Parts: sequence; structure tokens; C-alpha cells
Amino acid sequence: MRRELIRWFLLLSILGRGLLTTDTKASPASSPTKAHGDLATNKPLQLQDAVIPQPPQIPRSLLVPPTVLTLMREAEQSFAKGELEKADSIYTRALGMAPNIPSLLVSAAAVKTRLGKLEESRTMLRKALSLDLDNAAAWKLLGMNALEQKRDDEAFACLAQATLHEDNSPRAHNYLGMAAGHKGWSEASEQELRRAVELDPNYADANFNLAVLYLGRNPPLIELARRHYQRALDLGAKRDPAIENLIAKSVASQPSDSQRSSARP
Repeated sequence: MRRELIRWFLLLSILGRGLLTTDTKASPASSPTKAHGDLATNKPLQLQDAVIPQPPQIPRSLLVPPTVLTLMREAEQSFAKGELEKADSIYTRALGMAPNIPSLLVSAAAVKTRLGKLEESRTMLRKALSLDLDNAAAWKLLGMNALEQKRDDEAFACLAQATLHEDNSPRAHNYLGMAAGHKGWSEASEQELRRAVELDPNYADANFNLAVLYLGRNPPLIELARRHYQRALDLGAKRDPAIENLIAKSVASQPSDSQRSSARP
């Protein structure tokens, strides 16, 4: 309950400034897989499981024309093979036949994001939300795009919406924790990252992000940072020399047991 109250308070404070009603100028798009963040360690939070979710399940509604369903299946198969340009082309054809299907718009936007076409993706996602305001996948991807473009207010607001509509999504909580971290909201960031790990203990990126967060505390929480960093490595994350150096320096600066004993009166 306390986590939900904090999230609502922060979300309302942002939405109160009219965040989603003003279209701000985008910053130049960075690489879709490049992380960014700025905790006290100056080490970016982890954004390595791409910046898009898997395309949503193909809708089975009778309102979707069979030809569009066929195209969606073809596009999803191309996406899975990494044939992004082909998937993009197929989704474009499908949208030409059925431009107002939210799940189709989100899937097409996911490919645009992977191709680095973040503004085109953003336009599609905003349209999807105009048709279905409760679409958690659209909120999540819109927030992830905003993280890439360093629109931190927008990222936080969108990802908060994503977790409110889909509280059992570890990735939504991970990215919301990143957005909170970018804004300097350490407590909210920790709560969301811990929630991501609670939902999926095998989520390497969330464990890595917790390690970064704990290293950024003053003083650093070394044991927690070391534990989550090691867990991330065990789950397949790449070793990070900067993180390991920070942990080693912090451990070396701590007094040994014998030093503590001799310091006692």
C-alpha cells in the first residue's frame, strides 16, 4: 500500500503539470539499446533487455479482418527472426487495412522502436492510447521510448500508468524504477526495482540496477550492491569493470574486524 501511495503521489505531481497534453520537442534519439542514468556513481541504470516488449499476442477478435491477422502473424515471425525492416513493411500494410486496432499499433510501434524510429513509434502509441486508455503495453513502450529520449517526466508518468494497469509486470516496474532514479527519487526507485525482482527473481537487469542504486547511496550499501551485482552476473549479465572497481574500493575502505576490535576501549 505504501508503494502505491508513493507512486500515485509522484504521478499526480507530474500529471498536474500537464505532461501528456504538451508535445515537447524530442531530443536526438540514442541507440535503442544504450542505457542512460545518473545516480551518484555516474553509472547508468541497466537497459539491456532491448527497449521493447515482445509484440502483444495477436488478437482473435472477429472485428479484425482475417487478412490483417495473417499479416500480423507474418510480421511477428519476421520480428522474431530479427528481420525488422520486413516486419515494419508488413505492419505498415496491415495498418493500411485496419488503422484503429490498438494491439496492431503497439506491435508496429515496437518494431519502430527497435529500428530507432522513436518519434514514429511515439505517434503510434499515443494513437493506441486514444483508442484504449487502459492498454498497459502501450503505456510501457511509450515510457521506455521516453527513457531513451531522456524525457524523464514523461517516462515516469507513462511507466506509472503501465504498472497501475499491469502490476505483475517486472519489466514495467524495472523501467519505472529507472525513471524514478533518473529524477533522483531514490526511495521510489528502490521500491520499484525491488518489486521487479520480487516478481521475477531471475531478472538480471533489475538486479544490476539495484546494485547501481545501492552503490549510489551515501554511504554506499556495499553488501547489498555486491549481492545484487553477483546475482546479475549469475543470470547472464556482462561483467562491468566500473561497478567492480567501486565495490572493491568500498570494501577496501571499510575497517577489518581486527581494526574494529582494536578501536574498542
